[in-house]
Amino acid sequence: MPKILDYNPPWLSASSPGSQLFNISSAASPSVQPTRRGSLQRENSNIYEGPLKTIAHRGTEVFLVAGKNIRWSDLSLLKTEYEELQATPSKKSKPVPDGEKKQTDEDGPEDGSYRILKVPIGEPIRQLSVSPNGNLLAIASSHTVHLALLPDSSLFGQIPNKAIKLKTYTVGPTTHVLCQSQVMNILWHPYGVAGNCLVTITADAVVRLWEFNQDNRWSSDSPSLAIDLKKLVTGTSEEDSFAPDKFGKNRSFSSDALGLEVAAACFGGRGLSDESAWSAMTLWLGMKGGDIYALCPLLPSKWQPSSTLLPSLSSTVVEKVPLHEDGDEVESRQHRDQYEWIQDLDNQEPVLTEAHDVSSPELEVYSRPSQPGPIPRLQGPFQMFSEEVDDDLELSDIHVIAGKLNPEEYMSGDESSSEADWLEEHGISGSVVCLLTRSGRVYVCLDLEGVEGQWLPRKKPSRLRAPPKDPFLAVFEGLDTLKSVELLDLEWPMFSQDVESRYSFFVTHTKGVFFFSLDPWVQSLEKELQSNDHLGTPFRMDIIKNGPGTLRETMLSFKQDQESVAQQSVPACLVFQDTDLGYLLLTSVNGISYAATLDRPRPEPVAEFDHDGEEAYIPDMNLFTPGPPRKIYQVPDAFRADLSLPNFLKGHALTRHRRLMKEEIRLSTTTLDLMTQAHRMISQETHKLGLAAADLFRRCDRLQDELRDQISRANEVAQRAESIANDDTNAYLVSSKDKDHPRLDERLQKVRNKHEELAARHEALRRKFSQHGGNELSEKEKLWISEIEQTRESIAAPDQEHEEGETACELWQRCHEARDLADDLIARAKETAQDDNATNNDDNAHLIPLDLRKAKVTQVMNLLERESALVEAAQARLERLSLSTVS
Repeated sequence: MPKILDYNPPWLSASSPGSQLFNISSAASPSVQPTRRGSLQRENSNIYEGPLKTIAHRGTEVFLVAGKNIRWSDLSLLKTEYEELQATPSKKSKPVPDGEKKQTDEDGPEDGSYRILKVPIGEPIRQLSVSPNGNLLAIASSHTVHLALLPDSSLFGQIPNKAIKLKTYTVGPTTHVLCQSQVMNILWHPYGVAGNCLVTITADAVVRLWEFNQDNRWSSDSPSLAIDLKKLVTGTSEEDSFAPDKFGKNRSFSSDALGLEVAAACFGGRGLSDESAWSAMTLWLGMKGGDIYALCPLLPSKWQPSSTLLPSLSSTVVEKVPLHEDGDEVESRQHRDQYEWIQDLDNQEPVLTEAHDVSSPELEVYSRPSQPGPIPRLQGPFQMFSEEVDDDLELSDIHVIAGKLNPEEYMSGDESSSEADWLEEHGISGSVVCLLTRSGRVYVCLDLEGVEGQWLPRKKPSRLRAPPKDPFLAVFEGLDTLKSVELLDLEWPMFSQDVESRYSFFVTHTKGVFFFSLDPWVQSLEKELQSNDHLGTPFRMDIIKNGPGTLRETMLSFKQDQESVAQQSVPACLVFQDTDLGYLLLTSVNGISYAATLDRPRPEPVAEFDHDGEEAYIPDMNLFTPGPPRKIYQVPDAFRADLSLPNFLKGHALTRHRRLMKEEIRLSTTTLDLMTQAHRMISQETHKLGLAAADLFRRCDRLQDELRDQISRANEVAQRAESIANDDTNAYLVSSKDKDHPRLDERLQKVRNKHEELAARHEALRRKFSQHGGNELSEKEKLWISEIEQTRESIAAPDQEHEEGETACELWQRCHEARDLADDLIARAKETAQDDNATNNDDNAHLIPLDLRKAKVTQVMNLLERESALVEAAQARLERLSLSTVS
């Protein structure tokens, strides 16, 4: 579980440029009055009930809805700018007067903390979603959908800081209109080519796929695939029409279509290579009544599979071929359809397209198989048998975690098992389905059977067939985040995916942000699912279920100003993981940013063992553990709200009474009535200001007390440390005078002697290296050495294999004889010299005449010179022969 390091970093505080990004006036943002659930009926049927996702991000860039416009900023640049301002106080920006702020509100602030993106949308924006490639921004109001081309990141921060008008395309100008059903979700298909496939789901259970092409302006006018789930749930074959009815056409009543009012939808995967085969092409739908449905496979006409999708699908379908005859009729037909579907993919030649990233390889694009048809069968409703599940569920969001891919399904024994080992250590084989109700309750369910591709029969059956088995979800546990007294009438909690772990997520509602982690029991459950020993399985499953369970922790709470928080639904939070920002959790409520810097969960240290086999002690390097962070003080709205008296006088005072305000006060019923109304309004404002000021005074008073307590404790620790250091020093000085510590003095003397010895050795080595050291060899010296080596090798006797001709052989033989003769003569000369010395030293020996000795020496020297000349001549001739042979 991540630990909170700090709330609201300084670069998002009220005095920083980052706070201006989230400072949105209440008039610019859509709001609704809060009501307790069940307290009164809604007077206006057009009130928006759905998810609020008004914050989106592309890397560290943030897109925030501000009225009918969008604000665009880069958090990393805001943090860098704040740090530069703190480092150079002289460059701090001066406060801008209110008049100038109003003039630059349309074009953005002068300091460039954010840019204004203008879009031609007349209704309040409810949802934002950035495409996977970061080029498109899907914008949805309550009934309309638009696609905008996002500007490049390099445009941010350019001067002049004027508003940018985005090029926008209307998605379904005759489909998503005010007179049609409300848009509940906008999703980007995981397998869309270059992230250009948008999926829209409306409240009347209609799913549409839009394949946007920037070069084709008509691609956003009509969907490539449209499915009416109310027709699909009662469909009997592919021959039926499942297209949604046109506007104005009366729909036929069907009891099976009751309860098909979509509340939330999501895909079962993100298109990663380590996910199970069917997960990313499965659309999960949660109905407001609590029913869960699935559409698989839901694909656009052109799609881009992951690297492991086709091999895993082929191996899975081929294994089920023998089951065609053994299973029942429904399962046999399902297996045949899957085999035909994957066979169509195997027979295709993929089209190679350039990737968004230049360094990435080319993408393989496949066409959607024509047989079976493009519309899958609606699977569900999923049964949930558990006492923890309420009878009437009001779902608000759904989150599905894809099961891991079994490496044995697509890897052969010859390939490396490193990737297989990595996949086996993470996750479980089944999908985890998390449901979130409007009361803030989270249900964690398991899809143990797995959703696979299913289609309706090709033709209408001649006889009534047995319906397929209803799928089910195993409910693992249910967790509450809201109390019944805290629920609002328009409460709509939402999920947010975590960036650190696949099995963790965040839940956002009007009371705060909660963190959930499924890691404590995921691995234990996977071991039980993969075990072949079924004896005692219920007992072990109860242990897992009653164990630690899902971790749950409150990350952010919105309790300091509940009245302002309850004015509207809270947008879903964002999670960042960046080198500059760190692990950051961010959301915005009524123009106030709420953020928390989290600590990344560290892996557990691996135990080391010594030579005896016992576990060695590993000290913890992070010995300093800071206390819990202090929640940052948020300025109440009462301090920031504009005065209501001028607006009151303009709106309530009559024209003939405004003249009286500039004159002396006269006693009349009109003046008394006006002053009474103004006093009533001013008293409310002063009461709110008084409460806010009292709260601020209490906080400052408590902060002073805490600061005094910390200073006193720091002084106490410093005095204790100083006293301990002084006592030790004085004790050693006294003991050294009295010679009471001979062992300490002995150890100190050994250390000094060792130090002197090491210093002497170092000095000796330094002198030795300085004497033997020299300059590096020059290029001429290196060439001369190489020439000497070549000469030595050329003089040496060649191998038998490289000898050429009898002449070369005779020359080498004569060279050897000359060398032997020279060695013999040198040895004889040495012996003669030794004999002469021995003769001279012997007093009794006969003396050799001097003339004879000189003659003999001269004769020997002549012979040596002759032999030396012969050897040099032979070597020169051999060198010439070798050079001629090489040339």
